[in-house]
Amino acid sequence: MIEKINRLKIAVIGDVMLDHYIFGNVDRISPEAPVPVLNVKDEKFYLGGAANVAKNLRDLGVNVYLIGCIGKDESANTFKKLCENENINTKLIELNRITTKKTRIVAHSQQIVRVDRELKQPIDSKAKSEILKTLEKEHIDAIIISDYGKGVISAKLIEDLRNKFDKFISVDPKVNHTKMYKNVDLITPNLKETQDMSKVEIQNDNDLKKAAYEIIKNTKCKYLLVTQGENGMTLFSEKGLVCHEKALAKEVYDVTGAGDTVIAVSTMCFALGFEPIKAVKLSSIAASIVVGKRGTSSVKFEEIKEYL
Repeated sequence: MIEKINRLKIAVIGDVMLDHYIFGNVDRISPEAPVPVLNVKDEKFYLGGAANVAKNLRDLGVNVYLIGCIGKDESANTFKKLCENENINTKLIELNRITTKKTRIVAHSQQIVRVDRELKQPIDSKAKSEILKTLEKEHIDAIIISDYGKGVISAKLIEDLRNKFDKFISVDPKVNHTKMYKNVDLITPNLKETQDMSKVEIQNDNDLKKAAYEIIKNTKCKYLLVTQGENGMTLFSEKGLVCHEKALAKEVYDVTGAGDTVIAVSTMCFALGFEPIKAVKLSSIAASIVVGKRGTSSVKFEEIKEYL
């Protein structure tokens, strides 16, 4: 398996972002307004969005190619340095827009506020053409579409990817883009996204099945992997329920980025030819490891071996 991972090459296309964490303590309320005063102790930057998916793959030993759009600002410089440090091959298209940056302020291990800097304007046709030309030059085994609704992913781009490249395509979805994901191989929504995408209120297992089949019917995707936090994850196909895997996490510290880990590991497994049940099992193990870490995290192959 390790030998196959090292030969695997996966492209991650989507909305890249910079995750910024400010850690500190709060021991008083501001005299200026009824808000806590944070005494900053530490500050860190992480790869976020599609870039965290790429980091997950790289940490597992996969050859990864990250394609996305950034601005011409300091956040872009920080982002590029992080990619270099992680040995992630990139094709970053620089546009006249700000680089998406999410700042999370954490006091005593509790997030108290998040500040987003972003622009959601769709990219132009020139940028889309650059994405396709980049992939034509690379030998890719699978494609992950990481859609955060910031403007990179469109129905036309997905259609072109599907028509031009006969590869396994998975999608980490954005609810209001459901109609875009036609005929892809795998979609990985969480429970709320499944409910919103299907317009089925989920109260029990039967509701979950109904919602899953509705999404599969509308998108004609091959597989739908629904992540459900403490209730584990369930894989569906057009033929019915494939398997359910219980949550394995012993302690949940931070769920940020867990979805990125799931789509990275599940896509890797499908690209390697794993049986669907084994792909879900390994994805569940990886997710259980990553939620036990602080901040947007990834999982290394050695950690999975140790867990097993």
